[in-house]
Amino acid sequence: MFGQPHTTHCCHYRAALFSLFLLCSFFLFLCDDSFAQLSRKAEKERIEKGIQTFRINISKLQDGIDIQQERVLSSKEEERNLLDELAQLDATLQAQLSKLQAFEGEMQKQQELIDTKEAEEQIAKKEKTQVQQHLQKRIKAFYKMGRIGVANVAFSSETLPHMLNFRDSFTTLIKYDTDIIKQYRESITLLQQTKDTLNLEKSILDDFIHEAKGKHKAINNTVQEKEILLTQIKTQKELHEQAVVEMEKAASSLSRSLDTLKEKNKLFDQGFLLDKGKHPAPVKGKVLAFFGQQRVNRLGIKGQSSGITIAAPGINKVSAIFEGEIRYASYLHGYGNTIITDHGFQYFSILSRLEKILVKKGDKITQGDLIGLTGDTATLMDDGIYLEIRHGSKPLDPLLWIDSKGLTQ
Repeated sequence: MFGQPHTTHCCHYRAALFSLFLLCSFFLFLCDDSFAQLSRKAEKERIEKGIQTFRINISKLQDGIDIQQERVLSSKEEERNLLDELAQLDATLQAQLSKLQAFEGEMQKQQELIDTKEAEEQIAKKEKTQVQQHLQKRIKAFYKMGRIGVANVAFSSETLPHMLNFRDSFTTLIKYDTDIIKQYRESITLLQQTKDTLNLEKSILDDFIHEAKGKHKAINNTVQEKEILLTQIKTQKELHEQAVVEMEKAASSLSRSLDTLKEKNKLFDQGFLLDKGKHPAPVKGKVLAFFGQQRVNRLGIKGQSSGITIAAPGINKVSAIFEGEIRYASYLHGYGNTIITDHGFQYFSILSRLEKILVKKGDKITQGDLIGLTGDTATLMDDGIYLEIRHGSKPLDPLLWIDSKGLTQ
């Protein structure tokens, strides 16, 4: 008596648990799809933000490259101006050096003249000394022998006229010697005056040489300063050029990274391709006909299937397998009520044999949106709804593109 109600209660309990399990599984399936869509959207936003960041950085680098190139040009201009200044300074330095060499040549000649005059002065002084010594001896002899007195006349063997003649001759000799000494003195005085004049000229030349050397040193110092400045400018120019090279290299690297992100972003734009094998089936059910399979419909018409057929008896909701834009939503001869959705990049999905179409041409849809209903009337010519996927005009096997979780074979 009591076993049957208990058994019935257990059956209801198991049925409730099974229903709950199916409901939870369906909910998790929806959550997985929603999470995948959110993750893909977040990743796409991250990539787009990265692209924007790379563009900003590349723009900043380009501005930096322009600044460094301007500095390179400025350094080249400064270098050119400095080279012109150095050329002028070098010309001035060479002229000053020639002038200094001329002064030094004159100084050498002047010194040679002074040396000659000093040698002549020494010879004249020596000759003067010799004549003075000779004259002293002659005067001494004159006083000893040439003095005529009573005693000399009385005791001398010479006659008075002869003695007077000797005295006159001796006096003449002394006068001659005196004139020579006078000439020597005049010559020595003239030589001294000439030497003094030469020394004065030498002193003036020495001042000129000192001044020329000072100018030469100043110009040389200026040249050295300019050469140091030129080296600094060249170093700065090389640094700016190196900065341009490094910035251009960095910009090139960023551009490559940007291109990579663009390609990745483009791939994300091709979400239909990216999610290949993950698209949810439009309805749950059994696959009745496979891609490429030969089929005969209820009217006896044979043909090769370009898509798959999914059994969906009764009224069922038909969902979009991926986001896109509705390109066709109407009756299509041979297919029945048909929806063609453009998923971008030449990918299309075609759903046919629908009982009711719930979208219209031009509508934007997202994955999972309700777009139609199934019904028994729509499948009078053939069983189930028809799903076809195309890339351009080429049909693709839908089972390679949709998730088979909701399908049985």
